[in-house]
Amino acid sequence: MRTEPLRLAMAQLDTTVGDIDGNAEKIAAAIDDARGQGAQLVVLPELALTGYPPEDLLLKTHFVSAARRALDGLAEAADGIVALVGFPESADDVYNAAAVLADRRVAAVYRKMFLPNYGVFDEHRYFQAGTEPALIELNDIPIGLTICEDIWEPGPPASAEAIAGAQVIVNLSASPYHAGKPSEREEMLVQRARDNLAAVVFCNLVGGQDELVFDGGSVAIDQDGTVVARAPQFQEALVVCEIDLGAVAPWSTNANGATAWCGRSPRPRCRPCPPTRSAGPWRSRWGPRRRSTPLSSPGCATTWRRTASSGWSSRCREGSTRRWRRCWQWMRSARIASCA
Repeated sequence: MRTEPLRLAMAQLDTTVGDIDGNAEKIAAAIDDARGQGAQLVVLPELALTGYPPEDLLLKTHFVSAARRALDGLAEAADGIVALVGFPESADDVYNAAAVLADRRVAAVYRKMFLPNYGVFDEHRYFQAGTEPALIELNDIPIGLTICEDIWEPGPPASAEAIAGAQVIVNLSASPYHAGKPSEREEMLVQRARDNLAAVVFCNLVGGQDELVFDGGSVAIDQDGTVVARAPQFQEALVVCEIDLGAVAPWSTNANGATAWCGRSPRPRCRPCPPTRSAGPWRSRWGPRRRSTPLSSPGCATTWRRTASSGWSSRCREGSTRRWRRCWQWMRSARIASCA
């Protein structure tokens, strides 16, 4: 677990629905600015590449294909920095997704699990829901990925990612404004940080689309619920901040060998799984199924990491205890390891 500060940027953009090329230019400029200010990670809003909500444009295959081509072009700008960009992914269906751009390529993709279908939202009409949480490691820092509605849910995917070791949970969002919404939203994010004992980074859209107004108000919150940085409302901004990961208390082992977080309920004891082959440097811990590497031991997850000393390596662990049996069985079904 890394204890050095994580320097990150929240790129709060005013995107235009349907203007893929114009949005891509803004995203590329934000990535360059963040890299110039020394950020290791830059987070952009939900569906930043197409604008939100693209609605019936998503029914046009050429539009979704154009978004993918633009994403591949943006990946070339991700050199010396990791960028999280919202885009519509076309696979067996269309997904509201977040691309992990690193090493000048699309390294991994997370698919939004909770699709809102109330009020002004109609995502079930256009998207298929994702089924798996995702965790990436950036310089040995475990980072959980979520998109908008995912963080409003008090359980998974955020809680599953935190249990699996995430020190930071990022959220790409397009959260529209109404009276009282900014304070309501920030209170929720503070609670998520405290509940999951992890820092929360929320990057929101800004601007207007038809009857929707997006107020921005992107925010970074540490694991104690303290606001580290906050972007202004109703205007574009690139906010760079540092999150003190050393303040996140590590999992510790007591005299009986039980692993616990700050004296709370013990977590499963871990033992090494059989070695697995490495599948690449920036693969997400649970990544898309089509890119998964079969493991010889059930219930494991593989972590790909990059270190200056040892280069690329992979590892996996498993564990179970009677006290955690129900949680462990659920996490096995979701292909999530209970320890990292």
